[in-house]
Amino acid sequence: MMTEYVTQFCTIATSKRLAIRWSLLLAILAFEFMAITIRHDMPPLLETEVSWSVRLFHSSNKIWRIGLWIICANLLIFSPRIKAVLGSLREQSSDYHWSIWLAFHIFTFFAFAVVTAFLFATPVNPARLTAFWFTVWFTLLSATLLLWLLALAPGQFWLRLIRQEYTALLMGGMLGIGAWQTIRVLNRREGFLGQEEFWNSLSIPTMQLVHALLSWIYDDLVYQPLVYQPEKFLLGTTSFQVEIFYPCSGLEGIALITLFLAIYLWLFRKALRFPQAFWLFPLGILFIWLANAVRIAMLIAIGASFSPEVALQGFHAQAGWIAFTLIAIGAIALSNRMQFFTIANSGFPVVGADKSLAAALLVPLLALMAASMVSSAFSSGFDRLYPVRVAAIAVALYYFRDAYKGLGWSWSWQALLIGTAVFLIWMLLEPDADSSKTALSQGLAELTSGSAVIWLAFRVIGSAIAVPLAEELAFRGYLIRKLTAKDFENVPLGQFSWFSFMATSVLFGLMHERWVAGILAGMGYALALYRRGQLGDAVIAHMTTNALIAVFVLTQAKWSLWS
Repeated sequence: MMTEYVTQFCTIATSKRLAIRWSLLLAILAFEFMAITIRHDMPPLLETEVSWSVRLFHSSNKIWRIGLWIICANLLIFSPRIKAVLGSLREQSSDYHWSIWLAFHIFTFFAFAVVTAFLFATPVNPARLTAFWFTVWFTLLSATLLLWLLALAPGQFWLRLIRQEYTALLMGGMLGIGAWQTIRVLNRREGFLGQEEFWNSLSIPTMQLVHALLSWIYDDLVYQPLVYQPEKFLLGTTSFQVEIFYPCSGLEGIALITLFLAIYLWLFRKALRFPQAFWLFPLGILFIWLANAVRIAMLIAIGASFSPEVALQGFHAQAGWIAFTLIAIGAIALSNRMQFFTIANSGFPVVGADKSLAAALLVPLLALMAASMVSSAFSSGFDRLYPVRVAAIAVALYYFRDAYKGLGWSWSWQALLIGTAVFLIWMLLEPDADSSKTALSQGLAELTSGSAVIWLAFRVIGSAIAVPLAEELAFRGYLIRKLTAKDFENVPLGQFSWFSFMATSVLFGLMHERWVAGILAGMGYALALYRRGQLGDAVIAHMTTNALIAVFVLTQAKWSLWS
């Protein structure tokens, strides 16, 4: 009995030690990636620069894009066997002397950074862009990545992985490169596939529907007659017009809702009735296309009758996401409530026993996201309605206040230190920007002094108190435990798997514009939760980071941090 207990304790301790080590290595790699890509870039290639070595250097910025596509493709291919691969990685890395490889990696990266600074210094000297220097630069880059992999796991693991999975790795590389090249082709205005002409043909019915909707408002107005030129894809009024090319035809919304429904049907395939569930695809596509037409009609109406700036900036950017979110939620609700789509007595997760606690943990963040989309949709860069976000979170927190008891609200001084460390990392990764030209600084200048003080007070309260509470309840209170076990209520706070730790950190980072810093911040807040199993530690660490950013913004007028 005692032997089993000791073995189990050692296994848990080893897993946590590996999680911390891998998090450190990923943080180092992310920091190095940001340091190189933010500080160095190649200027546009001139037609007079015909040297193949110069063109090779100019193509070097595609390396990381292709690499990301290959990594994503391999993760997709390895997804059925990812647990076995991670198990082998954990087994071979437990007693591995990795620090020496990390030291070699840091030394090689320093040499790579020096050579990169020498070659890509502004203004770029074409005389340095020779085949010799490209060979040196690429060799140092390859050595840096190789040594990082050796710090992550022993060479024996990588050689065995290559021998056993060389076919899958080759397929992942080909799939990643093919996906990258396909996206490049489809993003061209004119390509050999004739994609612009093809997708523009889908814009015609969209224009016709938008024109019909606008005719109800503007046809009888002499001072605002409609402008309708299908041959030029032009639609609007005499004072405000838009071009409806293929990006506005509804294609992006159709692709998003199709992907969402495919993932939804796969995840809940045991609870849904097939083939009836496939009817969600045409219904979702139809509604997203109709919503896109209504969005364009509203955009033209706002631009012609209210504010062109609001129409082109806030509304244009957010209305599509609002429509997509509503239709996605509507598809889930429809499939859950209609027996045509759902198997009877299937134990559908939406109505499970953990509904009340899950709602209490998720609704504040959902309220924040909904309020953000609505307030941003009616702004022209500067969100005057930011107090609506704070109010939405406050209402949700008050409504579910009784459900938050027992989540562990004590905190420690170490949480403050973690929050401060995240703040320092965030500032190190923050690119230089002229804060005087941001929409936030210009918007504040247009307010009266009293209104500006009130807006800033809400901004500080939201950033330092409301937003950390909403995000930590959702990510560290719910999602990190839900990805550990289905019955997340039985998972103690602070206990999570390597997968849930990484997945929540990545998702947390992707919610922020500065996604690399956001991922590292998510890791830091998860570690704060892990130390004592108190959600209060993660909340305090998050509040500390955001409060320090707020102080820096207000004292240094660094408005770009809030932009």
